[in-house]
Formats: sequence, structure tokens, C-alpha cells
Amino acid sequence: MKRFSFLALVAMVLCLVGCGPKETQTPLGATGEYVLYSKSDVPGKVGIKKANGVAVTPNVYSKIDYEQGLFIAQLDDKCLLLTPENKVSLQSSAPISYNKNLKCFETKEGNKSTFFFAKENGKVSGVFESYGLDENQNLLVKENGKYGVYTQSGQLLIPINNEMLLLDKGSYIALNSKNAKQPMLKDGKITNWSRVKITAFDKDGKGTKAPSLAQVKKLVK
Repeated sequence: MKRFSFLALVAMVLCLVGCGPKETQTPLGATGEYVLYSKSDVPGKVGIKKANGVAVTPNVYSKIDYEQGLFIAQLDDKCLLLTPENKVSLQSSAPISYNKNLKCFETKEGNKSTFFFAKENGKVSGVFESYGLDENQNLLVKENGKYGVYTQSGQLLIPINNEMLLLDKGSYIALNSKNAKQPMLKDGKITNWSRVKITAFDKDGKGTKAPSLAQVKKLVK
């Protein structure tokens, strides 16, 4: 009788193991380091595991992409940028994507853009009319009609209060009106050079000797 009970218990355990949720895995990225896994008891949800079976995230996401060593995950109505340690680097109610030109991750919620530079762990946000990396690999932005510069670590290098901002051999040349009542610009062009105030900054944002008016005119042309 005892032998029968023991065999019945073993059979029940094997049945429970065999009847448990089934897991499926698919490769994630080209390195083979990570896989997406899903379980039959939570259909439509995925998580991340290392190839050796160690879980990185729970299987709670509706979608996960692998980009530049980080994970872009969709969780309900949120998008998350996750590290391999399952830490959130960026969160947004809008899609997150990788911008190859800026070499960073970006998202746009309404009119507000946010950029995340993974290597420097830097974040830049604003309602920018235009933006791009300059020759110093800093982020040159235009906001409310004025120009400024951020580093990839998120530091505001040049305040966003310049009517024009030029680069010359790595230095920044800011052009602004000497008097707000006498603007130097008309339709985006300088109409009266006597109204122009010239300020210069080095590549680290420190004030430096400004070029002459003649030199600036050549840069503008």
C-alpha cells in the first residue's frame, strides 16, 4: 500500500511538472547573448533572459527590441529603455527609437523632445525647433528662435539665448543684437552690422577672445 502511494505521488509530481506553463524562446539581437522568452500561461507577454538561462526581466512586456546594447520595451501605455541590469534609463508615453545621426536614443511627447546619450549617460530635453550634432560632437539646438549647445552628458554648454551661433575651428561665435529695440536680423539675415554684438566661447564653453567684425562677416558668408 505504501509502495503504491509513493508511486502515485511521484506520478502526480511528474504530471504537474509536465502540465506546467510551457516556455518558448527566440533570439534577441545578433550577438546571441540574450533571448526573448514567453510562457503559455501569460500569452502575448515577453521577457529577457541571458543565453545561459538567467532572467534579466520578468515576462510582462508586450514588445522588446534590442538596440545598441540596451532594450526598448513596451509596458502597457509606456515605453522604457532598459539596461542589461534591468534599470530604466529613459521612460516615455511615446515610442523610443535610436537616432543614427545623433547617435542617441530619442522620444517625443507632444512638442517636447528628449535625447539620451547612452555612453555618457546624458539626457537633454526641450521643445526644440531644430537640433543636430556639431563638429565638436555637441548637440546644437534651436528653441524659441534662439540657439544654444548641450554636451552629450546633458550639460548646457552655451545658453539658449543666441540669435545666431557659428562655429569656427571648434570655437563658438555668438551673434546678438546690442539693443533689443534695434534688432540685427530681418528675415533671418543681418541687415545692420553696427548692431551686432560678438561673443566667443571655446569648445568647453569658456569665454574666449572674440574675432573681429571682418572675420565674422567672412564666416556668415
